[in-house]
Amino acid sequence: MELMKVLYISDNHGDAAILNRVAATFKDEVDVMLHCGDSNLPNTDPTMTPYQTVRGNTDWGLTYPRMITTTVAGVKLGVTHGDKDQVNTSLLPLSLRAQAAEVAVMGYGHTHQLAVTVDQGILLINPGSISQPRGEYRDLKGTFAIVEVTDQAFKVQYYNRQMQPVPTLAMQFSRD
Repeated sequence: MELMKVLYISDNHGDAAILNRVAATFKDEVDVMLHCGDSNLPNTDPTMTPYQTVRGNTDWGLTYPRMITTTVAGVKLGVTHGDKDQVNTSLLPLSLRAQAAEVAVMGYGHTHQLAVTVDQGILLINPGSISQPRGEYRDLKGTFAIVEVTDQAFKVQYYNRQMQPVPTLAMQFSRD
């Protein structure tokens, strides 16, 4: 049974057009859209209205919080940028933050590289950078992710900038 769907996106670095396209395409398909920071757009910009957003390391002078938790359909979700959690070198600080916040899913950005794992029963997910990807999947030209949470599993699907699912980036993790 599906409990809820969350869209995670990150690191658009001022690219408002892609955020508008993603929101227009998926706003009616997901329960909440969480932005993992480095939007480089102020919260007064209408582009940001559909997203609950955190501040990243290049969001100079912007007033977004460093971390957000929200509960949707009984599932507690978190989002942070990750730069203060040293995500470039280890996921341990992020995992500890997620455990302390008692979230089921924690989204983060900063590395510009997509990544997903389950640690201590918590899904840790980096949607990758939608506008400036790095690493193994940079040739996709940018990614974001939708996570479906059920009682039994986390179902993850990554999408490209053309709003298409990437077949090789669909996965499922047990919640037990």
